[in-house]
Amino acid sequence: MADPTNPQSAKRLAEGKDLGGRPTNYKPEYCDALIAFFDVEPYEDVEIKHYKDGKVSWIDTKRMQNKLPTLTGFAKTIGVSWRTLYDWLNKEHSSFQPEFSQAFTYAQELRKDFLIQNGLEGLIPPVTFKFVAVNMTDMRDKQQIEHTGEIKTGREPTEEEMAAFWAEHEAARAEGGADSATE
Repeated sequence: MADPTNPQSAKRLAEGKDLGGRPTNYKPEYCDALIAFFDVEPYEDVEIKHYKDGKVSWIDTKRMQNKLPTLTGFAKTIGVSWRTLYDWLNKEHSSFQPEFSQAFTYAQELRKDFLIQNGLEGLIPPVTFKFVAVNMTDMRDKQQIEHTGEIKTGREPTEEEMAAFWAEHEAARAEGGADSATE
């Protein structure tokens, strides 16, 4: 980024010649590519052949989780670093791309559904599922607390009542029983 306090840099900024840094590698088609990368089936059924005497004696089917799509994984497919993608998502950065940000919001929902489906199928251990879901999605572990008692709000004591309370408290304390006045 150009330093506006440097006379040469200030002149180039005024002329619009120095826009700061290398141009972005962003291409609009990355939006569709991102959604396609995240829009994968959560699992697949794989046939496992069992052999006896060189012949298939039976076939089992096992449900296997597919690889969780991540932003880092997508960055690899288009040849940029994950930091570049975060720059495209950061509203404060000069490389911010609003349409890419919208595509990523949709991709996050696809990833959330991927996790939910695999979690419900039992393909992810529960503790792992909870950790990943809380840290990679908007899902949170919520606790609901219900209060069944009654809440009473009284009036504020008057100055005279407060003075009487403290006088009683001090008298009890002088007699050696600080707690006796409050029991």
